[in-house]
Amino acid sequence: MKRSASLLAALVCAGSAAAQDDGKALLERTCTKCHGLTSTLKQHNSSDRWATIVDDMIARGAEGTDAEFEKIVEYLAKNFGPRVKVNKATAQELSGALDVPSATAEAIVEYRTKHGSFKSFEELKKTPALDGKNIEDKKDRLDFADPQ
Repeated sequence: MKRSASLLAALVCAGSAAAQDDGKALLERTCTKCHGLTSTLKQHNSSDRWATIVDDMIARGAEGTDAEFEKIVEYLAKNFGPRVKVNKATAQELSGALDVPSATAEAIVEYRTKHGSFKSFEELKKTPALDGKNIEDKKDRLDFADPQ
């Protein structure tokens, strides 16, 4: 399976905390042999796009097992996936993107419905059911553009 470029992308996005640590460590160990991660970590790609990038890196000589490359892609997709349109997203989309319980995501949607679109991360944190400190590391994945 070609996963060179996708490997770099995959290591940046992991699943559970343990998988995330494993994915991050794999990404750093595997991808930094040839280049830095700064530009990669600024990307917000889908899981499929990260897999394509990792496949390209494999074709260019990245070394690792299929399982390691899959962990890298999983890590990248979870942590550096597409931006979530906060003012348009469903509760389910918000729950996944922010890694919060369904009830919290539903409270965000309800608050948005009652008070209007969120203009910033600071406004989102005003949602009573949401602990803003718990989502601080996810703020770069959020898009506050007005829904059209």
